[in-house]
Amino acid sequence: MAQFMANWKNELFKLRKRKKYFVFLILGCLICVASALRLVIANYITGGALSPETVLGGLTNANLPFFLLVFLPLMAIMAACDLFAGEQADHTIRFSLMRPVGKGKLFFSKAAAVFTLCAFDLAVLYLVTTLTQVILGGGTRGVALSFLACLLDLIPLAVLVLFFCLVNQLVKGSSLTVLLCVVLYVGFIAVGTYLPAFGGLLFTGYLRWHNLWIGVTLPFLSLLSRIGLLAGYGLVFACGGYLLFDRKEA
Repeated sequence: MAQFMANWKNELFKLRKRKKYFVFLILGCLICVASALRLVIANYITGGALSPETVLGGLTNANLPFFLLVFLPLMAIMAACDLFAGEQADHTIRFSLMRPVGKGKLFFSKAAAVFTLCAFDLAVLYLVTTLTQVILGGGTRGVALSFLACLLDLIPLAVLVLFFCLVNQLVKGSSLTVLLCVVLYVGFIAVGTYLPAFGGLLFTGYLRWHNLWIGVTLPFLSLLSRIGLLAGYGLVFACGGYLLFDRKEA
């Protein structure tokens, strides 16, 4: 476990050294603030018919689709490709393999680092959106539910990270891997959107996991089948990604 934690910290350090993640996080925060200002300006132009609490209440819930479907998958794709395909392309992964850590711990510590980056970004976006809502007079309505929703959505986010880690083992070249990840992700989202019958069978259909638990909930047996489906995807992606990574030459 100590080797895993040490390598996890090392992979996080690699991601922190790349300024692009900091820049994208700032852009994400600015988009959150802009979405709130847009609502305030629209309400002002229409004569202020609604109170700030009504306009801005539940701002985080309104921004969650952007967080979960656009921003965090983009971060996961870039981070996974940097730690897997990028290091394999420039052969710097050999330095990691020279450490006294097995390939299994190396693979899962890299995946854990990608997940940690995404979870941190989600926490920052939640805090920025919540502070914006409070500062602009929207009150604290929906803040607790939004926090619970973010916690629940970490589960499918972990499965998505494992999927991108698996894709990184399929092809060589960081640019091609990024393109393949984007195409597959957009394709799954499109299938789930335009073919709802198949959307419930795809793991991307559960990225907004909180919808099943907060508000109008499904019967327990129906929830149990969806939990099993998501867990199955996670096991397949984790095992498949590790086996391909173990057989791949540095």
